[in-house]
Amino acid sequence: MLNRNTTRTLMALPLCISSVLAVSAQANATAFDSRAFAMGGVGVSSANYLSASFHNPALVARFNQDDGVGLLFPSIGVDANDPEDLIKHVEDFSDIYDEFKQISQPTAADAQLIIDQLTLIQGNSAQVKAGTQFAVAIPNHTLAINIFVQGYADGFVFADIADDDLDINNIINQDLSSQALTMGVVISEFGVSLAKSYKLANAEIFYGVSPKYQNVQTINYISDIENYQFDDWDDDKYQSDDSNMNVDVGFAYQHQGGYGIGFVGKNLISNRYNTQLINGVQAQYQINPTYTVSANYHNDFIVAAIDVQLNESEGYQSLTGTTNAFDTENDNHQMAAVGIELFPQSWVKFRAGYQKDLTDNTDDSITAGFGFSPFNVFHFDLSARYADNNNFGAAIQTRFTF
Repeated sequence: MLNRNTTRTLMALPLCISSVLAVSAQANATAFDSRAFAMGGVGVSSANYLSASFHNPALVARFNQDDGVGLLFPSIGVDANDPEDLIKHVEDFSDIYDEFKQISQPTAADAQLIIDQLTLIQGNSAQVKAGTQFAVAIPNHTLAINIFVQGYADGFVFADIADDDLDINNIINQDLSSQALTMGVVISEFGVSLAKSYKLANAEIFYGVSPKYQNVQTINYISDIENYQFDDWDDDKYQSDDSNMNVDVGFAYQHQGGYGIGFVGKNLISNRYNTQLINGVQAQYQINPTYTVSANYHNDFIVAAIDVQLNESEGYQSLTGTTNAFDTENDNHQMAAVGIELFPQSWVKFRAGYQKDLTDNTDDSITAGFGFSPFNVFHFDLSARYADNNNFGAAIQTRFTF
């Protein structure tokens, strides 16, 4: 069960996925396709034709003879990483400082309690991601098509504590200059995947492309730490908005013996987006090309796959104007994952996986989930990720195939 602080974080950060058409789940190497999520995030060589646009457009052309039009809706996921309990400690500070201000003649001991709380959160950060996806797949041997929209939002909270606020006299005089920052991005995406296949003697080659339109909304909400209100982020003055085109390309090879490989290049057009300048603080968000290779094996009872991202996906860059220097590479990721899917019956599937960030910015995770598909028309998938009590996620989706 989510605790109160985590629930408030998920609600309060700039992650309201219902406010956008879609967002690029690959912008920071996070896909909320529930089947793939349960398998550690693999999908570049193992995704099905309905979810292929979110992993590798080439796989849109890999379908069975009896596969028809498919609909993926809805697909929703959330992911939280607050290793230092920052949200809880910021909330505690607000309460402690309110009590401190009620003291008519505060002592050095009273001020030290405030300093201890500020020291506890100094330099810490928390991150929350959320996403939603929708797709319509039209399998065709001449040209397979998948129309998709995605929603992805990524929010960071930073505690920027001024050194002067760690002085007892300044605390007694109630003269704080520390800040709390919420840096967020909402990336809306709409596209179409086009894919074809070519048969060899004992194998099949697939190749595809996904041209797409992206809208990127950055959020830079800055407030005095004692007055910080999480739900004020949506004021227009904290937001900027940009749009552009981008493209993904993919390739896959599948042998009749059950083994295959895949490659995908995502967001091949690099773009940078500046936030609003608020209280002297500004940052730049970057979407850069990422490349992933994959291998898989499958038979009538099992699917096993491994994905390895070849380069880092970047996020916020060039954060300036803060009291303390923050390492903007802390939100970079380069994921490697292994996953497995077992289907003891045609209508039920069990999944598990393992995920590692090669940058070591996030802890290793285990994933698990299941899916069932009565009559092979309605499909329900549920999955979860766990690293520790402050680092976890979940995804759920329904699919229809006709």
